[in-house]
Amino acid sequence: MNPEENNMPVPVVELEASQLELVVSEKTIGSLTTNAKQIRELVQQALPKYDISNYSSDDIAKAKADKALLNKASKTLNDKRIEFEREFMAPFGEFKNVVTETVGLIKEAVSKIDVVIKQDEQRAKDEKTNSIKALDEVAQLEAIGISIERVWNDKWLNKSTSLKAVAKEISEKIVTITSEMETLKSFAEDYDVLVVRYKENLNLQDTVRYANQLKEQREASKAQAEDREEQKAAAEASAAPQTEQQAEAKPADVKTQEPEPQAEESSHHDIDQSEADAADAFADIMGQSAGMPKSAAVCTRLYEINATDDKFKELEAFMDNLGITYSNRDRV
Repeated sequence: MNPEENNMPVPVVELEASQLELVVSEKTIGSLTTNAKQIRELVQQALPKYDISNYSSDDIAKAKADKALLNKASKTLNDKRIEFEREFMAPFGEFKNVVTETVGLIKEAVSKIDVVIKQDEQRAKDEKTNSIKALDEVAQLEAIGISIERVWNDKWLNKSTSLKAVAKEISEKIVTITSEMETLKSFAEDYDVLVVRYKENLNLQDTVRYANQLKEQREASKAQAEDREEQKAAAEASAAPQTEQQAEAKPADVKTQEPEPQAEESSHHDIDQSEADAADAFADIMGQSAGMPKSAAVCTRLYEINATDDKFKELEAFMDNLGITYSNRDRV
């Protein structure tokens, strides 16, 4: 009775490994009997007759006839071989196709099962990820400004890696990071900048190299500033030479040489106006309004400016005009 006629489900048969073992009940190899070997021996015996030493310009017609005979024999022999090969291999071809199709069906079933397995593995990894992020050591890591993603290691999700081992590794990383951040405090002047860079890459050597670059830039800027001050002092000394006799002049004589208060006020006004004009020029270059700052102590600041080469030339000319010292380490 057909189960489908009674609306009964067809039972699913579960496979066993022993059922998939290939068994060949009848196998005959090399049963093809031909005269191929006899033909080969016959050709080997006849080859000396067709040696090129047996032909001359007077035998061209015979040479062509022999060539045609041999070509025809070769083609006939090979065509027959192909015909026998197809017939002989037909049973094996059918056998091969059946096995190949069966292997494909098995692989299809395996791929579907693999989806379920991978989903379960991902679920387990997600659960372990949440468990790791809930560790007290992770909270301690983030308390010093380092996210868990910065130190994450995928091997933590392996079943062979326990949460205790993960917690220990994170604790060791906290000790290392804290120690390296303490090392950066030796660069007190740049610490705030350096610690931000360090937290991005957790590479102490790279951060120290960057700190040395900043130090070199400051030293170069300071040296240029001192050189400009020396040049300015020398220029002022050469513009207004003073003899020893003038230095010892009587107070009355000195008084007669002093400028009138009104003239001095006018001179200061001209200088202030010149500085204001320079400030306006800087404002035009930078695209914003600016006023002349009040005199203050000289300090060093680092800026990152993006502009065209022409704008940089104008900016440098402006700073030269104001007597601002600077260093350019990026120009190539």
